[in-house]
Amino acid sequence: MEQCPVCGRSYGVAHSCPGPVASLPARWSAPASLAPLHYFRQALAIAGLDDDAVTGASTDANAILYGTIIWIVGQVIVFIGTVMADGARVADVNWISFLLTLWLVVLVDAVLVLVQYGLCHLLARWWFGARGTYLGVLRPVLLGSVVAWLAVVPFVGSLVAGLWSIAVMMIVFEDVDGISRLKAFGLSAVIGLVFQVLMYSLLRAR
Repeated sequence: MEQCPVCGRSYGVAHSCPGPVASLPARWSAPASLAPLHYFRQALAIAGLDDDAVTGASTDANAILYGTIIWIVGQVIVFIGTVMADGARVADVNWISFLLTLWLVVLVDAVLVLVQYGLCHLLARWWFGARGTYLGVLRPVLLGSVVAWLAVVPFVGSLVAGLWSIAVMMIVFEDVDGISRLKAFGLSAVIGLVFQVLMYSLLRAR
């Protein structure tokens, strides 16, 4: 692998240089120590489709840790909401079965998420000449998964969260992989909807 002296990106045989990387606002620079509030604010900014927050997260190695925590919390919220929507009462829940099922669902969902983002990234590279990296995509989309917390809103929360997550994927692929917004939207929408259906089916079949 070679590294471009202009944009700093690594590449193999060919490289489409986007030019010098613009400096990020100080608020999205990687903290020198543990900073959960910083990453939570950044997650909210990514959910708000902030380009600078996305770009900052894509190069921040710590973002993947905080993004994973945010993603797990979102999965727990979605799972609990699905159980409660079926009319289950807290007093009637078999907690051992509940926790085992929750662990299994989170594990399988994690595999699906990694495959989903990996597939989107590969297709973006093959079809649209994307120039980012898989980890560069994964970090901001995991932080942006804070939108899944909207599942706490009755009736419409899960639907809004699913659609919003597609918008987050779109802006990430546009900013990190360098593909046009229309292409990023089409890729995110098609792949995102397929995997949303798979995850919903998994929850219903628990």
